[in-house]
This record gives sequence, structure tokens and C-alpha cells, in this order.
Amino acid sequence: MIPFTNHPESLRKPHLHVEFPVTTGIARHWIRSAVPLSIRQGLAILVGRQHWLKRRYWWAMELLRDYAERDPNEFHRFLWTHHLGYAETYEIERRFGEDRIHPTRRMLFDDLARVLRERGVDPEREIGSVFEVGCSLGYLLHHLETGLFRSADVLEGIDIDRYAIESGSAHLATLRSRVRLHQGDMGELEEKLRERRFDVVLCAGVLMYLQEGQAGAVVTSILRHTGKVAVFAGLAAPERDNRELAASVPRVRDGTFVHNIDRMVERAGGQVVFRRWEGAREVDGNTIYFVLAAPPS
Repeated sequence: MIPFTNHPESLRKPHLHVEFPVTTGIARHWIRSAVPLSIRQGLAILVGRQHWLKRRYWWAMELLRDYAERDPNEFHRFLWTHHLGYAETYEIERRFGEDRIHPTRRMLFDDLARVLRERGVDPEREIGSVFEVGCSLGYLLHHLETGLFRSADVLEGIDIDRYAIESGSAHLATLRSRVRLHQGDMGELEEKLRERRFDVVLCAGVLMYLQEGQAGAVVTSILRHTGKVAVFAGLAAPERDNRELAASVPRVRDGTFVHNIDRMVERAGGQVVFRRWEGAREVDGNTIYFVLAAPPS
């Protein structure tokens, strides 16, 4: 998860603006105007696979700049679906291993363990099922499997990135892990999970890729499938607490969104049982905004 910019205009801009390096740009503008989006998407996928090409991420994004501005939800979905852009950092050797778990995720899990104990639940013995929305390679689920939730016999996750699901599943099999990963969109949770419920549902660094309405719908769905605690981590607004935001706002840098997750939980009938907001503070590039919620009673 990339931190929200401290630029004050980022909380006032009424439209999405994605910043890219400033160059001559005439040829790129012509390509975006003259070449159909479907063809440019194919070119972006091709460019993204050329690992020898310097700045391939930037070139792929330049092909789709207008797409990012016009439909940020579908733009980010396209990137994740094809393992492009920021998705390219999700590789086995970069994500698995105790020393590779991001410090903010350790903070999140420490908060979760404390909240569960305060609510009379022993996380090491009384959590039997965990589900992660936006699980990527499954490295966080494996971390929980071998640490906080050792007794859990059901650990599952869903992610739209087929490459991550397939490579993560193969690696987890070599570790004889109980974690099971499924390819699919987070907007399909109702269809995928039906009436299933999990003790803990995790959604960290994911809602930022959705506009407010879609993000709120995912929160509602997550709470419906939560037995004990739903765990959310999002981008922190730098200058005022997220729960004071009247509406979600785009981050200027890349078109991701800063949400008031507290309000989304409350609108879904859930109860915020713990929250942490640390504003502009960054820990290894991540801001800190956690919301832990109990499902509707």
C-alpha cells in the first residue's frame, strides 16, 4: 500500500488526476487518441512482460493514462488482473518469509490479537477459519497460519490476479500449508462465499483501488461473511482523521482512494471495535489507518 500524499490539494480535488513524469508527450498523446483502448491494453500487457525493458511500468501506464482518469475502478482491476504495475512486486521471493512481512501488517495483527483477547477470544486456540480479500500470493495467510492462528484449519483467500494465485498456491503446496487460494474479483464475494462465514475476514490495502460506492459494497459483503472480527487497513488521510471525511477522495499520485471505512462499517450495520489512525506518519512507505469491526448482531 502506497502512502497518501501530504499535498493539501489532494483532499480538495473534485476529479481524478494521475501524475506521470513530464516529457515531450506528443507521440503518447497521439497514440492514446488514435489507437483503440483494447489494442493499447494488449500493448500494455506486452510491455509489462518485457523484464529487460527499463521503466516498463511507466511505459505501460502512459499507454493507459486516459483510462486511469476515466474509469479508475476498471483501470486498477486491469492492472491487477494482468499482474502489471504495482502488482509486479508481488513475487514469492519478495513476499514470503517472516522478515518480509511489512511492519504495518505486524502492527495490524498485534492490534487484532489484542482486540480478540479483550473480547474473550484466544486467537491461538479459538480461531478456526480465516478469509482474506485481496490475498495475492497468500503470504499473509501463511504468516497467520504459522503464527497468530495456529489452530485454524480453514485459511482461504481470493484475488483477481491469476498469476499471483497460481504461483502462490504452488509455493504454499511445497510448504504443506493449509492455505487455499481462489481466483476471483472481490465484487463477487456473495457469489463465491454464498452462506459461508469465517471467524476473521481480512481486507488490507485493497479498498483503496475502488471508488466509494464499490468499496462500501465490499465492506457490507465482508461483514455479512464475518463471524467474529473483520479487519480493514486503508490509506490514511494526512491532515484529519479518516472518520471525519464526508466523502472518499482520490490520491493525486495514482488515483487510488482514501476512504472513511468507519462510516462504511456503520452503514453496513457493523460495529467498530477498534481503530488506529496516525495521519501523515509513514512506516516503510505505508500510512496507518486500521478499522476492526464486529458484524451486525
